Amino acid sequence: MESEYIKESLRIKGFLDELLANKESGEVEFKSAKGGFPGSFWETYSSFANTDGGVVIFGVREKHGIFSVDPLSEATVTDFKKKFSDLQHDREKVSLPLLTDKDIVSEAYGDGYVLAFFIPRATRDQRPVYVGLDPMTGTYRRDHEGDYRCEPSTVSQMFADRKNSEVLQEAKILPNYNWDDIDLTSFRQYRTLFTNLIPSHPWAVLEDLELMKKLGGYRKDRVSGEEGFTLAGLLMFGKTESITDVACLPDFMLDYRDIPQDTSKTRWIDRVYSDGTWECNLFQFYRRVLPKLHAFLPKPFVLKGDERQEDTPIHEAVREAFINLCVHASYSRSPRLVVEKRPDGIVLRNPGTLLISVPQYYEEGHSECRNPSLQKMFGLIGRSDKAGSGVDKILEGWKYAKWRRPYVSEKSHPDVVELFLPLESLVSDTTIGELKRIFGDGIVELPHNEIIILSMATTEEEISNASLQNAVDLHPSDLSKLLRKMCNDGMLIASGFGRGTTYRLNRGNVAGSNLANSDVASSDVASSDVASSDVASSKKTLTHSDDDNVITMIREACRHQWLSSRDISLKIGRHPTHVRRIIKKMLENGSLRQEFPNQPTHPAQRYHNV
Repeated sequence: MESEYIKESLRIKGFLDELLANKESGEVEFKSAKGGFPGSFWETYSSFANTDGGVVIFGVREKHGIFSVDPLSEATVTDFKKKFSDLQHDREKVSLPLLTDKDIVSEAYGDGYVLAFFIPRATRDQRPVYVGLDPMTGTYRRDHEGDYRCEPSTVSQMFADRKNSEVLQEAKILPNYNWDDIDLTSFRQYRTLFTNLIPSHPWAVLEDLELMKKLGGYRKDRVSGEEGFTLAGLLMFGKTESITDVACLPDFMLDYRDIPQDTSKTRWIDRVYSDGTWECNLFQFYRRVLPKLHAFLPKPFVLKGDERQEDTPIHEAVREAFINLCVHASYSRSPRLVVEKRPDGIVLRNPGTLLISVPQYYEEGHSECRNPSLQKMFGLIGRSDKAGSGVDKILEGWKYAKWRRPYVSEKSHPDVVELFLPLESLVSDTTIGELKRIFGDGIVELPHNEIIILSMATTEEEISNASLQNAVDLHPSDLSKLLRKMCNDGMLIASGFGRGTTYRLNRGNVAGSNLANSDVASSDVASSDVASSDVASSKKTLTHSDDDNVITMIREACRHQWLSSRDISLKIGRHPTHVRRIIKKMLENGSLRQEFPNQPTHPAQRYHNV
């Protein structure tokens, strides 16, 4: 969550008005606070800190599902700030103080004030953040229904995920396991790959046991003197029955499915799972599934020197995503890794939670690994990077293909991280043709991000900084600068002010004139005589066509899961206003259903394909 972005936005009345219109969400919660400092605040404090952060706003009340501002007095705001500061540092109230003075913002609204607490996501070493003295009963997390108390096993996993945890789960020594539990074929194949890639590496000549020690698959405990194969060693090279033994991971499962367009006749057209025909370990799963994912990716004719380059940035991106699935999974609870190839994209699910926030996931250089030994094993065969560039490679690969940006999300009950790699182009031929007609053929020479912004502006009534953040790889402040530049260059027209600014395509530049020579760069198309009825007709046809595309994308996104309108917007890369309009149309024609049909405005409303 971009707390600084929202804090700045709060100073504009329109921001709070928008929050009121959208009701509560996973990142925002309102509390009246007229009866005193709400005791339930601390549960929300814990849940936001243990999830993705959020903002709690005092001075807003709810009645019959309707939210309205119920402002606080200046004296109440002052009293609440002091009370919060005292309680935050009371160890018996909450385990950790996270907020500073700059994270608490009061703002005049109506005849009083609203008070906002911007709660950041706690780091992996700070989690769990809990209420009271017992983490097993006082730890909360957030989902679409609000705050919920974590199960003891979830709390234990948070403690295990800490960097300073006594022993990482993957380093756990498995008693009474020996070489009979290792699939020697897998280990030999791995050694061959490693030796061929780095023949001069000093580990290449080590005996099997010594190499296994270097990889982290076998270790000796310096305190107890116990030694043996580790969980990491079994996960990578173990035999199926040894991994799934009650002494290891009885629920362990690796599953790949190729989902067809029409699932009414068959659920999948290809599947790789533990069917007894292969040793179900991570290395063999990698060898069997990755080629299937690579097989349907485009292979453009690109030369590297005198040889054709088969391994394109797209292939590298899929490989990094697959390895991330393995090395970032939490294997202690529901250890099931799932890969699905769908007509609209690739879905990869691993058990656990993100060790960094979603915004950090998209930023360069952030790397927190749950299973460093597994990361080392894949890294030595050239398939993993410890520098935090794995996600960068995924994003660059999709940018290279001009596909929609990958979308990562966290789900709970049980905890799952899902990465969706869409196989849909951000810029269709129809959109490029429309942009050429407005701005001239030279438009295709613009930088990638500008093309993406223009393409979205072509099919949306309006765009904004917030609606573009899932489509371009820029920080919100840098995106604002680019949008201003595009307005100055005559490509976009801005409306509103500050964070409430929206943009639309400057269609006044029609008839193929060059941007540099445009006389209507800063004019509003509504007042421009250049816009013709032909352009209006073209826009109508394009919008209608895009509505059909959005309906198709929403149906695919909601085919296998319930999603909120916000999640749908992020997943398909469309403006929330546009998505809500299409959802309404789909509800009317019966092609979409609500999770709470008797409460259409339910704050946790989600949708599913019929």
